[in-house]
This record gives sequence, C-alpha cells and structure tokens, in this order.
Amino acid sequence: MRVFHKLLSTALYIVWDVVAAAAAVILGLGLRFGFNNAALKPDFYASRAEFILLAVAVLLLCNMLFRCYNDVWSRSGLPEYLRQIGSVATSTAVLLVCAAVFQFVPYEVLIIIAMLELIFVLMVRASVRIATWLQMRVRSMRIRSQMTRVVILGAGEAGINLLHKLTNNPDENRLPVCFIDDNQSMWGKKVGGLPVVGGQKKLEEAIRTYNAGEVILAISSAGHDMLKELLITCHHLHCPLKRFGTIDEVSERNVGNAKISDLNLEDLLKRDSVHLNMQAVQNFVEGKTVLVTGGAGSIGSEICRQVLAFGAKRLLIFDIFENGLYEINNELGALYPREDYRLLLGSIRDAARLEEVFACYHPEIVFHAAAHKHVPMMEYNPREALKNNVFGTLNVAKAAIAAHAEKFILISTDKAVNPANIMGASKRIAEICIQILNSESRTDLAAVRFGNVLGSSGSVVPFFKKQIERGGPVTVTHPDMRRYFMTIPEAVQLVLEAGAMAHGGEIFVLDMGEPVLIYDLACDLIRLSGYEPGKDIRIEFTGLRPGEKLFEEISLATEDVSKTPNNKIYICKPADLDEQHIRELLRVLHDYLAKGDEQGAFACVHALVPTFKSASAPCDCGKEASSWNTSA
Repeated sequence: MRVFHKLLSTALYIVWDVVAAAAAVILGLGLRFGFNNAALKPDFYASRAEFILLAVAVLLLCNMLFRCYNDVWSRSGLPEYLRQIGSVATSTAVLLVCAAVFQFVPYEVLIIIAMLELIFVLMVRASVRIATWLQMRVRSMRIRSQMTRVVILGAGEAGINLLHKLTNNPDENRLPVCFIDDNQSMWGKKVGGLPVVGGQKKLEEAIRTYNAGEVILAISSAGHDMLKELLITCHHLHCPLKRFGTIDEVSERNVGNAKISDLNLEDLLKRDSVHLNMQAVQNFVEGKTVLVTGGAGSIGSEICRQVLAFGAKRLLIFDIFENGLYEINNELGALYPREDYRLLLGSIRDAARLEEVFACYHPEIVFHAAAHKHVPMMEYNPREALKNNVFGTLNVAKAAIAAHAEKFILISTDKAVNPANIMGASKRIAEICIQILNSESRTDLAAVRFGNVLGSSGSVVPFFKKQIERGGPVTVTHPDMRRYFMTIPEAVQLVLEAGAMAHGGEIFVLDMGEPVLIYDLACDLIRLSGYEPGKDIRIEFTGLRPGEKLFEEISLATEDVSKTPNNKIYICKPADLDEQHIRELLRVLHDYLAKGDEQGAFACVHALVPTFKSASAPCDCGKEASSWNTSA
C-alpha cells in the first residue's frame, strides 16, 4: 500500500509538471506574440506543439536528473526547493542552446517561459508543504495544553534542526517555547519564530517563566563543567535535562540523524574525540584472520565489532564464557555472514586447545583480552589470577609464535603500574613475559595499557546503577579515590591503532585524560537517575577494599615514555630485564602454583615485580630454577 501511494504521488507530480511546462510555453508565447497563431512569427519555430513537447520533455528529464521526484514535498525544506530551482534553470539552459541552434524563439521569450514554469512547478509543491504545515499546526493547537513545554539550549544549526523536528512532529508531544544561547547578538531576537531569552545564566528564569517541563541540549561544544552545572540546575527545578543526539552527533554533518535521548554518564565524562588513523588501522586489519581471546567480554566484544567493520577476512572469537559467545553470535549474525566469524569455546589455560585453534585457523593478528580482572575477587583467589593472567597469557603468546602470527597485542591495565593487588601484579608479569618473548620470535608482541572503561562488566558504573535502583545507599570506598575512565569504543579504537603501530616489545599507554573522583561519579549517576545525592539517595564510605589504591598510575618511573603520531597514544620503553632470572622465577612460580603454595607464589611475584605492594614478605627464590620451558 505504501509503494502504491508513493507511485501515485510521483505520477501526479509528473502530470502536473507536464501541464506546468505546457502552460508556461503557451502563456509565454501569448504574452510576447499574442494568442492568435496568425500573429506569431513563423521564422522562429516550426509549430507551437513541437515547442511545447520539447519544453515538457526537457523539464521532466531535468527533474529526474535532479531527483526531484524522490523528495517528500510534504516535509520539504530549503534543499528540496533549491534542487527544483536548479532543475528548472538547467532545463531553461537547454532550451536556450536549442534556440541558438534552431532559432526556435527569441531569448527574452524563453526567460518569460522559465519564470512562469518555475512559478507553476513550485506552486503545487509549496501548497503541499503549506497544507501539511497547517494540518500539523491545527493538530498541535488541539493538544497544546497536553504537550511538554521545552527550552532548547543552543540556537545554532542543531537547535534550529531540533525546533523544526518538534514543530513538524506533534507526535513528539513537545512544544518548544524559547532558546537559550550564550551568543549575545541573538538575545532579545527570534530564531525560527522562537525567542532567544539569554545565555545559560538565564536558564533557571526561563524554566520558571515559560513553565518548562524539559530542557533539551543541542550544543556540540558542551564540556564537562557546563553539563554538570546544567544537570544540577535542571535537577533543582525538577526539570529533566535531555540531549539532541549524542554529544558527538550534535554537529552540522550529523545533526540530521540525531535523536532526543537522556543525558548519560559518557556525556558528563566526555573528553576530546579520538582521531583515529583510519587508513593505518584498515591496512592493519583488512583481509586478515584475527583472533580475539576473551572475545565475549566487554573489551573483547568491541574489538570483534570494530575488526569486522574494518574488513577482517575472518574473525575468531575465543572465550570460555558460553553465554557470552551465544550473545555475540546473535548480535554479529544480524550484521555479517556466518562465514565471516567463528565462535571458539575454550580456556586460555588449555594449551592443547589453543594449539588446535592456531593450527586450524592460522590467525595473523591476535588480541589477547582474556583475563581475570576483578581486583577484590582476585585478592581472595590469588593463585587463579596468576594461573590465568600469567600462564594463560604465555599459552596464547607461545601458540601465536608457533603459528607464525604477525602480531600479538596484550590488553593490559594501569593497575600493572606499582601494583597494590595481585591482579595488577599478574598483568605486570604478563607484560614482562611478552617483552621477553618478543626478543626471541618473529611475531611482534606488544601490550596496550589503559584504565577503567565505562560500562564494562564488573565496573563501578553498573554497580552504582543497581544500588540506585534499589534506593541506595551508594557505597564509595573512599572520598578521595580517583580513577581514569574511557568509553569502551574509544579504548578499542586506540588499541587498534596501537596494534597497527607495534613493531614488538612496546608497552603502549593510552591518554586517559584527567582522573575522575569516584564520589563525583556517584553524585552524577544519582542526579542522572532523577534523585538528589545525600537526600534521596545516601552515599556511604566503606573503606578501601583488599588490593585497592586511592590513585592509579599509567607508567613506571623506570619507563621511558615517548610520543607517537597519535597524541592520545604513548610508548613506554621498558628498563633492561634480566631475562634468564625472569625465566627461572616463572618456572618456580609455576611449580608453587601447581603445589598450591600461596606464600611461595607471592614471594616469586615480589621478585618479579619489586614495586608490588603486599603484606607477604619476598624471599630469595628462583636461584635453583634452570630453564624457561614449562608446561605453561
């Protein structure tokens, strides 16, 4: 039925254009020569009918060329009318050429015909638009009292687009009442028929004066401080703050696709956008077989999405989490052919399973994201952290080297720097192992180190959200605790570019911006949920958990940090390593874990990572170790 209506509408416009072109020619000739055929000068054209047919044919062809019949004229704007004017102008130019060659009619007659043709053609299209606008205005007036009154923050391109969106769609149930904009030249004037009442300082007054029930942000340059201030003001007046698209979408090139939605934590923590070297990443990934361990996790699954988007020949998703593999299969299966990726169930502790996978698929690039990462959980299960994060990493790296993979990228963490917990220490040992293995293999092995990612499983944000849903209290370990945060897509984009840069042995460090006070994070989440911190939702301080630090670091004092072409990626050149001694310590650590000797294992960890802060006393171990080769 919808296709039939579209075809009928197009047919009616074509019929009208035929009538418009014919009428323009008849009137134009009549106004110049009179409407009596005998009064016309026969030198100029063979017959009136032939000229009418030519004008009609040229107009229809130009309209098709300019795609004027694809436009929805009931929702038309300036671009559609400019396209139609361009079509009529082109058809006139064609007729002028014909007139010069064949001496059809004088040029001044063609100008008259063009003006009449444009008036006739646009008349119907404008009438359709006006009728639609009147219909929506009548409908809006009927339901005006039931609509939410809206203050629009930003009278620029995005704000005007939002105004048109709300005005033309009564189903949005929103009535724009005024603009707020910091551009003083607009104050006291109207934009799109809506008053600009002042800058951000006038927001509270505007909400009260216009009895607004909602504020919608349509400003691309809104920073963290501005967003926080807006959120507090709106919350104080019980007026929800929304956004028009994501903050990155509120730009002139994306504004047409933007939608109204809730402000979220990513907006409040927004930093400068990542500028990815798309060509370098494309060359790195395109046409390659890529293996992602931990591919069903938060970071791993995003690597999978981006790798496929960059044109990988085949993606291998390796994970022990069966339900996670099922979920990512449902997601990717809706976007990509099944032969583009493989789901591989297995553990990185199972060296035989890894060898089987590498022998079967021969991945060229390996992203190792599989790890135990929950700090307090690993403090209670330290041996499991070491088995998985150290020897599981060695299993994957050795399998990659044996299969002659081009690159192996370890996903590490800022907790590996001066670690205060066994999880961080295990990741630091994994970094050391990768650097040692790189020195003796053709595979380029490197690590990428970054901090917390928003929304990842087990992170603080989902935990706080659940506490807020239960009515509180929200538990913060310490009022001074700070952490670095980054969105998952942003972190993975930088991981991919770092992988493209890697030549082996590097530890890449991502610029995480300024650290965020966890207490402020909790307050922001409470306000975003519509509550007042300390009043509606209580915040409790519970004390540091086992293995936690107040502040995370990005690099060690002994590491030489240098810049890369991307100003958000740095390279840490490690200090010299005693490779033989490290191999010995790893063998002894493996033996202690096999025997279940936790004290001995901790002593080895202290020896491997001297900056590891733990209550366990280090001991002189590893002297009797003789070789690197272990079952790990």
